[in-house]
Amino acid sequence: MYKTILNSQNSIPAFSIIETIISMAITAIIMGVLFVIFSIITGRTLDFKNQNELVNDTNRLTYSLNKDIFEKDKMTVLMREIYFDGYSGEKITYRFSEDYILRNTETFIDTFRIKLNTMILDTVRSESKQSAFQKIKLKIESNEEIVDLQFYKRIYPNELLQTLKK
Repeated sequence: MYKTILNSQNSIPAFSIIETIISMAITAIIMGVLFVIFSIITGRTLDFKNQNELVNDTNRLTYSLNKDIFEKDKMTVLMREIYFDGYSGEKITYRFSEDYILRNTETFIDTFRIKLNTMILDTVRSESKQSAFQKIKLKIESNEEIVDLQFYKRIYPNELLQTLKK
């Protein structure tokens, strides 16, 4: 590996040019293989992250809607919007567009990157016919699959009487 010249008194042990070129070629091959592996792992990590974001957005939307339905006093549904009025005057709005859903409060705006296909509003009664509920059915697209989300808001008798007075 080391070549020394026996006739010279100032000889320095060193690699030959061929050995240096071979070691550089081996290093370049190893670096190329590592780069390909790194790019494959990075691509899969990004795919996993995007898939997780959709699941997280769906979970956050479900949690937020359920919380607002049960904690707020009144719910009003218009074309592609849902309004909640709280007991102390706070207002929350959900705006549905084709590619995302916005949740607006007085202090915070939350964005859910969920594609809404349809929103259906219906009124249903319990099996005992004692209670009435507003039913919101959302068809969303999550991970290239259509998912149905259903939410129920109880309608109290005083709200029914107010509707009859109008």
